[in-house]
Amino acid sequence: MIMKIINLIFINLLITVILFILMFMLNNNYKLNWEKNSPYECGFNPSSKYRLPFSLHFFLISLLFLIFDVEISILIPMIITFNYNLMNQWMLSFLIITFILLMSIFYEWNKKLLSWIF
Repeated sequence: MIMKIINLIFINLLITVILFILMFMLNNNYKLNWEKNSPYECGFNPSSKYRLPFSLHFFLISLLFLIFDVEISILIPMIITFNYNLMNQWMLSFLIITFILLMSIFYEWNKKLLSWIF
């Protein structure tokens, strides 16, 4: 049993290394570029000393993304673990989560936070 696991790990590592080497061999556009290799920090230039404040619109859009990302991580397991015996409890929790998300999107829409024009 342990030998099978060790063999699988070795095979996975071998495939990963082979694919990594092939990527570098076949990639003709691979050049060391400082701008491409520097980290992107929410629109800030990492090489400058002075940090300019970022727009509030960027912050609100990122929060909106996080809210709906968490929603998906809650609803997908709910759908997968659906059980007919607990139908009432499942439906109630599903409706509460969906209602909260709908109210939040309507609130953001009302406050004009979803407009993409600055």
